[in-house]
Amino acid sequence: MEESRRNLNPLYGIGLFLIIMILFIFVFAPLQYKFGMTGLALTELGLLLVTLLFTKLCGQGFREVFPLSLPKFGQLMGTILIWAGCFQAVMICTIILMLFFPEGFLDVSSGMSEMFSTTPPMITFLIVAVMPAICEEAMHRGFILFTFRGISRDWVVVLCMGLIFGLFHLDPYRFVPTALLGMGLTYVMRKGRNLLLPALFHFINNFLSFLSSLSSQGADTAEALDLLAHPAYLRMSLGVYLLIGCMAPVLLFGGSYLLRRSSGCLPSRRDSRLVFTVVGILLLSVLLFAAGLALLMGNMGAVMKLKNLSF
Repeated sequence: MEESRRNLNPLYGIGLFLIIMILFIFVFAPLQYKFGMTGLALTELGLLLVTLLFTKLCGQGFREVFPLSLPKFGQLMGTILIWAGCFQAVMICTIILMLFFPEGFLDVSSGMSEMFSTTPPMITFLIVAVMPAICEEAMHRGFILFTFRGISRDWVVVLCMGLIFGLFHLDPYRFVPTALLGMGLTYVMRKGRNLLLPALFHFINNFLSFLSSLSSQGADTAEALDLLAHPAYLRMSLGVYLLIGCMAPVLLFGGSYLLRRSSGCLPSRRDSRLVFTVVGILLLSVLLFAAGLALLMGNMGAVMKLKNLSF
């Protein structure tokens, strides 16, 4: 048993991922197409069942693959700050991609809102926010990440797991945003060594999407969608998100510091290196703020004209 655990390598995790993708194409996707939200719930349960079965067949202990413990306060706060920084970065990335593929993103958003509207809000909340935080994290930050434990360089693991998480969603328009979220989730698990932390991250992110879908149900009209897809509106929106997202580097750095300090893995650094890091983060935040302000002011007039024409 111990020997098999030592020999477990990333090929096992990639193998599980490929099996899940095959099941997605031939089993889970048809279930979601036929049964909607019920099919999505069955998909999440299927992911968890296959992951647990694969773990057992590989001779691994559930406690080692799925480490669970009561998080420390600093770990919780660090995770929340990292999520906030990742969320802002993802929103900026999403708006940039919408400038190139506006119709694709609007179609995806409309399809998700339509699916969410078919079930009561409480059931939707459980399927959209709670189940992925448990089932998907058991697969990605549980078994798959466990097979990468022999790789010492964090950035390699974070990058690989982010790419896997992006591919997992089978959506070319959302690949980059979901990959970024996957990197943040992996970093939290890698440093916190507690599956409850990425589960919390995942839950908060999906819960916000759930609330957004509730507020947008029935609000989309043809005129509103045309306005949302207009380049001037998207550029102004990018400016707004840059103004908000200028805090993302600060949030990511602060969250990482709290998480590593509370988890006992904060490396000792020279004061000069820390000063350069902080100065670099602050300069990046200033640049993001300046770019956002320029985009907002430069496109506000064009957007106001579009709104006047639509009424």
